[in-house]
Amino acid sequence: MAGDLNAKKFRSQMKSCGNAARAVLEAVFGGRRPADRALSGFFRENRQLGSRDRQFISESVYALLRGWGVLRKFLPEERRAGLESGEIRIGRVELDALIFAALYLEGTNLQQAGVLAAELGIPWPKPEPDAASPYLARAAALAAVFGSSATFRDSDLVPEWVLPLLPPDFPADRFLADLRRRPPMWLRLQTRDRDRLAAELQSCGLALRRHPRLANAFAVENPKVNLYTLDSFRRGEFEVQDLASQCIGLAAAPKPGERWLDACAGAGGKTLELADLMERTGTVVACDVRSYKLDDLRIRARRAGFPNIVTREWDGKPFKGKQAGGYDGVLVDAPCSCSGVWRRNPDGRWTLKPEDVEEAAALQQRILEAASTAVRSGGLLIYATCSLFPRENGGVVDAFLASHEEFALEPFEHPLTGEPCGGMLQVRSFDGNCDSMFVARLRRKEAES
Repeated sequence: MAGDLNAKKFRSQMKSCGNAARAVLEAVFGGRRPADRALSGFFRENRQLGSRDRQFISESVYALLRGWGVLRKFLPEERRAGLESGEIRIGRVELDALIFAALYLEGTNLQQAGVLAAELGIPWPKPEPDAASPYLARAAALAAVFGSSATFRDSDLVPEWVLPLLPPDFPADRFLADLRRRPPMWLRLQTRDRDRLAAELQSCGLALRRHPRLANAFAVENPKVNLYTLDSFRRGEFEVQDLASQCIGLAAAPKPGERWLDACAGAGGKTLELADLMERTGTVVACDVRSYKLDDLRIRARRAGFPNIVTREWDGKPFKGKQAGGYDGVLVDAPCSCSGVWRRNPDGRWTLKPEDVEEAAALQQRILEAASTAVRSGGLLIYATCSLFPRENGGVVDAFLASHEEFALEPFEHPLTGEPCGGMLQVRSFDGNCDSMFVARLRRKEAES
């Protein structure tokens, strides 16, 4: 297992990895800050780390967060409680042992895991070869070498309160299986010359997989290349956008020449998709209550040369004057629990609380009510979240429709399958090896003349 790793360099790498893990755990549990931002901050403060070091550290920290529900059982109860309340009192050896367990559990970086096990004096775990669940078998094998009596279930991968909030018929086993592994990176091409761009990306060392139905969607099977340094990225010919996220724009299906509003645009991934689907004609007005969030969108739109994107701050209140009823379509990609992106952001599983879901639903209701005033007679209102919880999805839509008889659900095709759906769709991670997202399509009735 040890291979030919340089022992001195590996110890230095592990020291940096431990420091990064400690910083991220403190940020996540102590400050409820996103892990990706904490890790980016650590790398900014440690610019001496090379690309391979950063890659190993990133993979180790995220393996730690993905497997936390299992790994936490190896800690004494008092230490576990303290750590999860933000008091990061954990020794270097104990932390290194958790990192080793995370890598072994996922089956990644096993060469480094072997060296780390040897350094710590941990015998290599031997799982039951014919176990029904290889993942749980590896967890049990870890318990054996750690001298732990802990037992494990698939449901350990999320807090206990999560599964009861999912639909009764939800295939939790498939959901939990996806949470064990990293999602692929999806690209959305912003050029009609797809074959040329795909060939160019492949010549840079990327292994691409074209989606069988979505012409602009390509999965990157080996995201080892820094995409943001490529000439094709600088030309604005593609964006990194998850497959499930691409489904939102396709469900909206804006037409060339129309006027659309993206009410919660943020960094603008879906704004760019709407503008592209409109063949760079018409207008997409991108709004957000946090105007600074639109800075990235302006850069991205300028890079890709979109002439039909306008940015504007929105105060979150109902639209009045010329803006009221002034849009063919309005997209409300509402802030949510983000439970649908827990594969990508595993720290979210451990910081979200049940009351956060209720608070999110109340906010979503207010935003949907306010944004709906911008839809013209006969226009579309698209509501989307990256949540799996019905309380934030169909529950919000049903409550809105109950008080707005002028809107009705409009059926559309499932973008990934072509199958009809009755106006509301939950895209799940296992539908396309992607994130999970919800989208509803509502049509405002034509005003009587």
